[in-house]
Amino acid sequence: MNAAGSASDDCHRAGAAGPLATRLPCLLSETGLYAADMVTLSQGVHPFSPNFALWSDSAEKQRFIALPAGSKIDTSDMDYWTFPAGTKLWKEFTRDGVRVETRLIEKQASGAWYAVAYHWRSDQQEADAVPNGVMNASGTPHDVPDSDQCLTCHSQMPDKVLGFSAIQLSHAKLDATSELEWTLDTLMADGLLTSPPAKAFTVPGTAVERDVFGYLHANCGTCHNPKGTANTQTGLDMWLKVADLAGPVSEFSVYKGLVDKDIVWLDAEHPEAPKRIAPGSLKDSAVYQRFIEKGKTWSMPPLATEDVDPKGKKLLEDWILSEG
Repeated sequence: MNAAGSASDDCHRAGAAGPLATRLPCLLSETGLYAADMVTLSQGVHPFSPNFALWSDSAEKQRFIALPAGSKIDTSDMDYWTFPAGTKLWKEFTRDGVRVETRLIEKQASGAWYAVAYHWRSDQQEADAVPNGVMNASGTPHDVPDSDQCLTCHSQMPDKVLGFSAIQLSHAKLDATSELEWTLDTLMADGLLTSPPAKAFTVPGTAVERDVFGYLHANCGTCHNPKGTANTQTGLDMWLKVADLAGPVSEFSVYKGLVDKDIVWLDAEHPEAPKRIAPGSLKDSAVYQRFIEKGKTWSMPPLATEDVDPKGKKLLEDWILSEG
């Protein structure tokens, strides 16, 4: 970006701003998300909302996806979808009433995914690629991640996409009048899945159980899943599987791997809690202690959040105490 604030090909080269560059467009307007007014969605772009949201320090988010014309999502593995080359997903963040950034992740013909965030200008007419990120962007507490941080989270899934999956899309449209919003039902109706399920999925159990396992799925399971490297050493799995949903909560693979299970000690530092989830005891539940303590080497999640989610904290407390 030059002194006047206009973007150039500088985002394609490492420079004074930092060591990272991007191969994606330097301007958000060139990515295909918006029409010229930078508000109206371009043709072929669809909004969607995950059933269970990722906490991002009170930021409001909108999510969008575009598939290449004539393509389908490979859903032969219903837990881990595979997307066609050319798929684009955007996530837009608004903090304290300010539209701060829009992230893009795009699948290449090689199968690789490129990712970068775009920082909105003060006039809201354009956003510039910032592969090195921006701290406290647009006068808010929101930090725009660098491209490596984006891929750190996305790399834990086989095909890198977060929040657009069978379980996450199994809900009614948020806007019943929208012809653009995609859910699992609309994807099936439009013939966009190679192996569509018979119907949408429901997480069983009480309201607290449904919400807590959905929360862990969205906020922890994208890294702690059987196909992610975060699972390799500890075996800690918090990713809901479609097959689990047919049985009682106590038979969930996630439940059996968490409740009353001894913590796996791998690091020199760790919370003083002997169980992953100790029924009835917050003090002895390591997952809870990692969640409520920020700034520790063992704090979780390790990226993308600086504040404890009060609703998530209350949800974990209600669930753990109910297990006692």
